[in-house]
Amino acid sequence: MNFQTTANTKMGKLVIVASDKGVKELFFENRIPKNITAKKKENEVLKEATKQLEEYFKGKRKSFNLPLDLKGTMFQKQVWQALRKIKFGTTISYKEQAKMINKPKAYRAVGTANGKNPIPIIIPCHRVVSSNGLGGFSGGMHNKVFLLDHEQI
Repeated sequence: MNFQTTANTKMGKLVIVASDKGVKELFFENRIPKNITAKKKENEVLKEATKQLEEYFKGKRKSFNLPLDLKGTMFQKQVWQALRKIKFGTTISYKEQAKMINKPKAYRAVGTANGKNPIPIIIPCHRVVSSNGLGGFSGGMHNKVFLLDHEQI
């Protein structure tokens, strides 16, 4: 069973979807799908996720400690796990992230996997930039810029 809640943040509404195992998805206000199949009811995972997101946006939290319920390929999960190691206030390139997972030539595949990250912010894909600029962001470039500014990068 999936549950959902809406968190009102400095960057607008965020819809968080979780199972009893952990957070599954996070959607920015401008990217909320119309067909979410979750009940609009909170569970303990969602309460904690909302609390930690509030702390993050108030500048009181630099990393998240939440259970996750990720669905993806082994490669995607490996890429997303590497994202969780990028410290608050820093960025790395897609090439550096590919090296982190011992696949130095897979930087394009890493970028594609980052784009499929179902839990942005909590899994901080916004901290990965291209070698010649910001790169992409599935949540919209204005949201990536907002998050990088928030972290003073």
